[in-house]
Amino acid sequence: MDNTVNAFLRGVIEATTEFLPVSSTGHLFLFSYFFPFHDLSVNASDFDDLFDIFIQTGAIFSVVVLYFKLFVDRTRDAFSYFKTKKNGLEGFLFYRNIFIGILPILILGFLFKSVLNTIKESEHLLLILGLSWLIGGIIMILVEYKQTKNESDHKTLGIREAMIIGIFQCFALIPGVSRSAATIITARILGVSKKDSAEFSFFLAIPVLTLAGLYKLYKHRAILNSETIGLLLFGSIISFIICYFIIKLFMAFLKRRSFVSFGVYRLFLGVFVILYFYRY
Repeated sequence: MDNTVNAFLRGVIEATTEFLPVSSTGHLFLFSYFFPFHDLSVNASDFDDLFDIFIQTGAIFSVVVLYFKLFVDRTRDAFSYFKTKKNGLEGFLFYRNIFIGILPILILGFLFKSVLNTIKESEHLLLILGLSWLIGGIIMILVEYKQTKNESDHKTLGIREAMIIGIFQCFALIPGVSRSAATIITARILGVSKKDSAEFSFFLAIPVLTLAGLYKLYKHRAILNSETIGLLLFGSIISFIICYFIIKLFMAFLKRRSFVSFGVYRLFLGVFVILYFYRY
């Protein structure tokens, strides 16, 4: 497969799956397992590692664009709160919860980065992906059937809720678990509405995935050249454009439906990948 076509398809996969609770990283790992980059002037496996993480920045930028007014308002409120301690509390709580929510995964991700690299290179990667999709799908279906019966319009996130969501987000360090799924399922268990669960997951992604992308860029800086930079930018642009519309469709979908369908998708994908792993 031509590398430009490969980059395009990975951008589409990233955009389609990043904010859905199905694991974008898992899908990209699965794709690169069968269709790695080839004939590059650099080590292909290093570029695979860099590309699949860096193009998440395109998806992140789509969240920034879609929620730009919200971020501006919350930032203005937060500054107002720091000045007066009276007005703008909502903005302060907004950024406080994001900060608390990202701390656990940043700490664990840094401490266990070598272990995570080993998992990706493991000969059992497909089995790990399959089990993660399967188990996550079962949990998601069970949680949604229970929570939909007691759906609440809104629940304010406190320090406790933000920390719990942040802790369970760490399970996303396992390929196939899905950062979105881990945060959304946890938020749903805590009684947060579908809309607020999804949006808090979006907001947590911005600092987490930005830092992950910058780390990979620094780690693999030696392989950056006109060829690799071009592919990185191309994939990120594709990811941004498509993800912009995917987020809109996703939020419209949640007004009518629950997360059960994503759980069912995970079940089928997990079973398929596990069967493929044991095909011999």
